[in-house]
Amino acid sequence: MPNRGLDEVDIKILSILQDNADLTYAEIARIVGVSTSTVFMRIKKLKEQGYIKRIVAEVNPELLGYKLKALVFLSIDVKKFNQVVEALRSMPQIKEIYDVTGEWTLVCTLLVKDHAELSKVLDAIGSIDGVESTSTLVVLRTMKEEHKVLP
Repeated sequence: MPNRGLDEVDIKILSILQDNADLTYAEIARIVGVSTSTVFMRIKKLKEQGYIKRIVAEVNPELLGYKLKALVFLSIDVKKFNQVVEALRSMPQIKEIYDVTGEWTLVCTLLVKDHAELSKVLDAIGSIDGVESTSTLVVLRTMKEEHKVLP
């Protein structure tokens, strides 16, 4: 149910938090034109209702040495779907797993330090019982990477 019970103030708060979750409630209140206590209560409500999943810092992976991103497309034995997904979830280099339509069953994004680590992760993925085939694309440049939902 999109926007169930959200008003203009809620939308403004969500939009502000997408851009900078480091702002204080007082700063958000000033921007939105409401009281600090209103911002506090609205954010609490938005969390309780699931609109805000969590508030985190967006870390620059390259500065921490994670310079290689790849997309891995997997074809799997659908009878072993849950086991494959659980095995993939346990791998810290896998950042996203998508169940998709088309010729592939799953698509994963990986973040690793170098080609050697990528090779090890791909070997580990290939050895999971139920993985039938994979295809890997290495990301050369990121042209757009957007985590915002609201414009």
